[in-house]
Amino acid sequence: MSDNNSSPVRESGVGVTPSPLSLLGILDNALMACVAVVMFGMMAVTFVDVLGRYFFSAPIPGGFELIQFMLPLAMFGALPVITRAEAHIVISVMTGVLKGKGAWIQRFCVLTGCIVVNMGITYLMWLQGSELAEAQQISGFLEWSYAPPAYLISLLSAVTVIILIFMLILHVFWPSANGVGGKKDAI
Repeated sequence: MSDNNSSPVRESGVGVTPSPLSLLGILDNALMACVAVVMFGMMAVTFVDVLGRYFFSAPIPGGFELIQFMLPLAMFGALPVITRAEAHIVISVMTGVLKGKGAWIQRFCVLTGCIVVNMGITYLMWLQGSELAEAQQISGFLEWSYAPPAYLISLLSAVTVIILIFMLILHVFWPSANGVGGKKDAI
C-alpha cells in the first residue's frame, strides 16, 4: 500500500512531473530553458533600453522590435509544456456541479475545443508565415523577416495539438478513476 508520507498524486501517477531523465522531462526542460532565455532576454533588453534612454539618451536601437519578436516566442514556447502538465489557469465554475458522466462530457468538450482552436492557430500562423515570406515582410529597424517567428508559433501550436490529441485519447479510452486535482489525463 502506501505510507502516510506519500501523496495520492504519486500513487496514481497522475499529474506527476516527469523525471528529468525521461524523454518528456528532457523535452520539457529544453523547451522551458529556451523560454527562460527568451524571458531573460526580454528583461535585459527592457532594462538596458530604459537605462540607456533615461540616463544616456541612447536607447537600444531596435529594442522595441527585439521585444516584439521575443514575446510570442515566450508565450507559445511554454504552451506545449503547460498543456502537457495541465498547468493552465482555470476557472472551475462547473467542477462542483458536474459529476460522473457530466464531468466526463465536459472534459471531452473542453479537450475537443482546445484541439480545434489550436489547429486553427497552427493553420492560420502557417498561412501568415507563408504570406510574410512571400511578401518579404521585414521589421522596420532591424530588418528581420517576420516569417520565421510565424512558422515557429505554428510549429509550437502543432506540438500542442499533438499533446491535446493524446490527452483526448487517454480521456476517451483510459479515463482515470481517481484523478487528482483535475489532472485526470496528464501525459
